[in-house]
Amino acid sequence: MRRVLAIAETELLALVRTKFFVIGIISMPVLGAVLATFLRVADRQIDRDDRPFAVVDRTGVLYDAIAREADVFNRESGHGASQAGPHFYPVRIDPGTRAEEDLRVELSSRVRAGELFAFVEIPPGTLETNAPSTIRYYSRSTSYVRLANWLRDALSDEIERRRFDRVGIDPSLAARLTARTELATFGLVERRPDGSTGTAVRVDAIQRLAVPLFFLVLMFMAVMSSAQHLIHTIIEEKMSKISEVLLGSVSAFQLLMGKLLGIVALSFLLAFVYLTIGIYAVLNFGRPDLINVPLLGWFLVLLVCANLLYGALFQALSSACSDLKDAQSLLQPAMMVLIAAYLASFLVVRAPDAPLAVALSFFPLFTPFAMLLRLAMSPPPPAWQVLLSVVMLVATTVGVVWAAGRIFRVGLLMQGKPPNLPELIRWIRQ
Repeated sequence: MRRVLAIAETELLALVRTKFFVIGIISMPVLGAVLATFLRVADRQIDRDDRPFAVVDRTGVLYDAIAREADVFNRESGHGASQAGPHFYPVRIDPGTRAEEDLRVELSSRVRAGELFAFVEIPPGTLETNAPSTIRYYSRSTSYVRLANWLRDALSDEIERRRFDRVGIDPSLAARLTARTELATFGLVERRPDGSTGTAVRVDAIQRLAVPLFFLVLMFMAVMSSAQHLIHTIIEEKMSKISEVLLGSVSAFQLLMGKLLGIVALSFLLAFVYLTIGIYAVLNFGRPDLINVPLLGWFLVLLVCANLLYGALFQALSSACSDLKDAQSLLQPAMMVLIAAYLASFLVVRAPDAPLAVALSFFPLFTPFAMLLRLAMSPPPPAWQVLLSVVMLVATTVGVVWAAGRIFRVGLLMQGKPPNLPELIRWIRQ
């Protein structure tokens, strides 16, 4: 055991002492903050162009409302250095006696020439309540939806107001009568031992989704970074013959376990750094209720199992490769399993108690991610499901580590063509 711990310490210190490791830890939250700031600023700066558009109003009453709403929108967008959005400029088009198709061709030519950005046709039956006509929007840049959405909202409000006027209903009264009622989500109420009633706790989107997804992403980052390190370390040591020197002092299984424990320690360090940042953030925002100590404990347990499970798998397959090119083809299926486990966990978010979510949490390769999400969401899974899934995960992890040790023993000294699946099975049975 002393040799295993010595190898684990060496693996950990070899990574921690490098400046790239420190830069990597610091750069992730810094880059996240920079990206969020950039997206917020870019959203205000990327779309500041003038968008002139033609309006063919066959009702004869809706264009003025569009022009008023455009003036309000342009004022709110600002001008000059403080401009935070585009400006919309409607242009009235009198259809006269021209045919619809001829008018569409003419306006389409003006859009292609850059004179207009788009044009909209409002048919005469738009204000009818029985069978309202469809408003048609034409543009060369059909992927630009900001103008189309603004037109839809502006016209819908004005059409609704005019329809109420036609039937003699006060629009303000209709707005009050049809106002949407807010739905707030609370936990359950319990009666205390002294007979009093507890207060239900209100649950928001941060508690429902942000916290579970934070733990899920952190788990994936820790396992993925550990897997990448193992792949490169094993192949580099094998190509430079360092592994042969190490096997003169320790057994293959001791070497494998030492590297695995070093990776677990590295994942713990990464998790500690980001959890500390997360706890500081929630305390700074006045949300200490988001700190769930039992969930932190389960996260660490599942993180250990995930690192041992996937670490042993990647370490065994890497030992069977002679260079990085062979490793890419041999390790691709294992990497796809890890990515599939991460992506499939998002299905759990939609219904954590659904049969599919339960099945995913019992599948050992998916258990660390799926069960972690279920534990972070409300209601948590039954205790028997948690214990059974963890027992199955631990048993599978022990089996994978044992099989990886058998493959590692043969593959570490093997050169040449990488083995296929039957050969790997034969190595395990030998």
